[in-house]
Amino acid sequence: MRSDVLASGYLPELGPLHPGKVRDNHVVGNRRVLVATDRISAFDQVLNVLIPEKGAVLNAIAMWWFEQTEEIVPNHVIDWPDPNVLIARQAKVFPIEMVVRGYITGSAWEDLQTGKFEQKYGFKITRQKVAGGKLVRNCRLKEPIVTPTTKAHTGHDLPLTPEGARKLIGKVYDRLLDKAVALYERGAELGQKHGLILVDTKYEFGGLEGKILLVDEVHTPDSSRYWFAEDYEAGRDMEELSKQFVRDIVKKTDLTDRDVAETSRRYIRLYEQLTRQKWQKRTEDYPIHQRVVNNLIRKGYIRGGFVQILAGSEKDDWHVEALEEELKSRKIPYEPKVASAHKNTREVLELVDMLNRSIEPVVAITVAGGSDALSGVVAHHAHFPVIACPPYKDELSYSVNVHSTLQMPSQVPVLFCKRPGNAVLAAERILSTHNPLFASGTG
Repeated sequence: MRSDVLASGYLPELGPLHPGKVRDNHVVGNRRVLVATDRISAFDQVLNVLIPEKGAVLNAIAMWWFEQTEEIVPNHVIDWPDPNVLIARQAKVFPIEMVVRGYITGSAWEDLQTGKFEQKYGFKITRQKVAGGKLVRNCRLKEPIVTPTTKAHTGHDLPLTPEGARKLIGKVYDRLLDKAVALYERGAELGQKHGLILVDTKYEFGGLEGKILLVDEVHTPDSSRYWFAEDYEAGRDMEELSKQFVRDIVKKTDLTDRDVAETSRRYIRLYEQLTRQKWQKRTEDYPIHQRVVNNLIRKGYIRGGFVQILAGSEKDDWHVEALEEELKSRKIPYEPKVASAHKNTREVLELVDMLNRSIEPVVAITVAGGSDALSGVVAHHAHFPVIACPPYKDELSYSVNVHSTLQMPSQVPVLFCKRPGNAVLAAERILSTHNPLFASGTG
């Protein structure tokens, strides 16, 4: 795991991960924990590169804009405990993205050129709607337009007509329409004051206790397109402070290291121009994921370590329960799961792959007798320690089967503890090397 970028925001003690293209989410009760990683996407695909500082810059820009727009529509933010993390109210997100355009560029211009715009969005763009009356690429509209799309969890978002949008979410669409336009107008106004043109953007909204909240992000370079106001001229290419720079490259080839550095520079430049503050690059000499975990521990959002119990059969519940009692007594976050290495191999490997993405320390305790393939499979594929604690009911069973666990092949580092109490104590001591709160007798 690289130390200068954040690839994942997975915190297994907070429960199932709800991954986005850039942000990793956990829902805990009535709150959502959003971790902005340094991933970047284009054309609905996550690219195989990480952009230094990107997640922190995105959050900083979003927080600046949330403060500038909260009188127009309240937002979901509760806390900002780390540069890469927001704690938010858990709203019911409307399955629609409100795309607002003040200029005709990008896909909108392409759709006009191919005659698809009216078909997609249900209305025409004519010269009468354009400032100056000349319909050319990058021309300014007299009034912003809204071109909504579906909000797809996988695949591509689909364009919606106003009628299609109302059919999808009902009359609330008209309320979202008014709020989206008002937000864009505020963004355009403030952008101009800072020498920037907010070209187009998208908003997501959620409902909570009868109120509409602005969720996700607002006016960031991932969701918005900016130009420099002093350089603007309709009909010619414009330098963008947005993700469009990346899209234009990946249409033809992969991003180079130079492209990655330039993307980071553009994001930071947008932050500095908007806020009129110098971006403070990270100076700590330890990994970003460690800082994230430390800050969440400090604010009481997480404990900072996790034990995965993995049993090969439901028949071993009695042994799993003994492990659970020990973990509870030591206040160690854990989750039990049943999956056989023989019968559910893919499920086991998928679980290990997910745990390998954890940014907090993980220890697995495996519970399997007989051949104990489970411990070996997990230990070979895991990036974290694996402690085998087989479910022996008597000494005869122990003496017959223990060698299956002890005689693992090379590159299969399984630790062994016969007693559940020792297995949990070993796990606690491993976690304590990362987090002193797990040292026996503390916390």
